[in-house]
Amino acid sequence: MPSSRHAPVIGFAALALIIGGSPAYAQKLIFSPTTTALTVGHAAHSSLPKYTKCWENEGLDIDVVGIQGATAGMQQIAAKNITFANVGPEVLMMARAKGARVKAVYTYSRSTIYRAVALKGAGIAKTEDMRSKTMGAIAMSTGAVPYGRQMLQAANIDPDKDVKWLPIGEGAQALLALKRGDANVWFAWDTAVAQLEAQGAELVHIKPPYFEDLIGNVILVHEDFLASNKETVAKAMRCIAKTTIFGLTNPEKAIKVHWQYYPATKPEGDEAEALKKARIVFESRFGGYSVPAGVKWGENLESQWRGVAKLMQAENLLPADYDVTASYTNELIDEINKFDAKAVAEAAKADK
Repeated sequence: MPSSRHAPVIGFAALALIIGGSPAYAQKLIFSPTTTALTVGHAAHSSLPKYTKCWENEGLDIDVVGIQGATAGMQQIAAKNITFANVGPEVLMMARAKGARVKAVYTYSRSTIYRAVALKGAGIAKTEDMRSKTMGAIAMSTGAVPYGRQMLQAANIDPDKDVKWLPIGEGAQALLALKRGDANVWFAWDTAVAQLEAQGAELVHIKPPYFEDLIGNVILVHEDFLASNKETVAKAMRCIAKTTIFGLTNPEKAIKVHWQYYPATKPEGDEAEALKKARIVFESRFGGYSVPAGVKWGENLESQWRGVAKLMQAENLLPADYDVTASYTNELIDEINKFDAKAVAEAAKADK
C-alpha cells in the first residue's frame, strides 16, 4: 500500500462513484500474475483495482501475489491455493489435456504476450537462425517456453535436440547473459522485454509467421470455485475490465498510481525521463488489451482458441481430439459487462 503522503486523493471520488457498491467481505481471495516483477504493464490487475477500490466496493477481499512462471501458477490454481491466475492459452490447454480442472473466464490480452528476442548484431534475425544455439528463458516454468518450443518446431528445429535451453532470469541478469553469449535468444514476455528496451538495449524481435493469430493472456479459475462462486468471479473480472479502461484512457495517471503501490518499479531519472521509460513498458502490455468492435470485455472467441489449438496440435503439443471449447466459458461475460464503460473512461480521464 502507498504511504499516507502518497495516498490517492485527486479524482478519486469521481471514480469511486462510477465503480459504486459497498464492502461486505466474505473470503480472502488471491489473484496471481505469473510473474514476480509486477511492472506498470500489470497495473490493471494489481495497483489500479486497489487505487479505485473497485474490488473492495464489490465486496471482495483480493490480495495480489506474483508467482514465478505459468506452470507454477497453474499448479497453484489446480491445488486450489490461489483463486485467479493469468496465463497464456497454450499453458491452460496443455494442463487441461492432462486432466487439470481449470477454465478461462476472461480473455485479457488480445495478442500474445510472448516474445523471442536476440541482441542486435548477434546474427539472429529469424527462427531458422536459432538452430544449434542456446535458448534463454526467464525460467523453464514460464509460458514463454512452450511458445518457444512451438516456434522452433514450426521451423523444423527439434527443441530437445537441435538447441540447448538455459534459465537466465530477467532484467540486467538476462541482458548480461545475452551479451556474454551464455544464451543467444531470450524467450520472455512483452513487459520484461520492454524493460530492457526502456534501458537502451537494442533487441531484434523474431516472430513466427502465425504470430498475429495468437491470443495473449487469459484469466483462469478452478472449475470447483467457478461452480459455486459465479457472482464473485464476475465481480472480480468486472473490475479488471474497468481498470483496463482506466489504463487505456489515462496511461500517465495509471503509471503514477502503480509507482505508489510498487515504488521499486519506478525507473531512475527525473520524472519526465522515468515516465518516458515506464510508458514503453506500459504500452507493451496495454496495447493488447483493447477489444475489437463488437467484442465484449473478457469475451473468449472460439476462432482464436481454435487457431492456437490448431498450431499446437500440428506440433504434437495437444491431442488431435482435444475439446477446445472446454478450455473456456463465456457464461459470465454479460454479467461482467454490466457497467457504463463510457462513464468509467470519463472518470479516468478526469483523474489528474
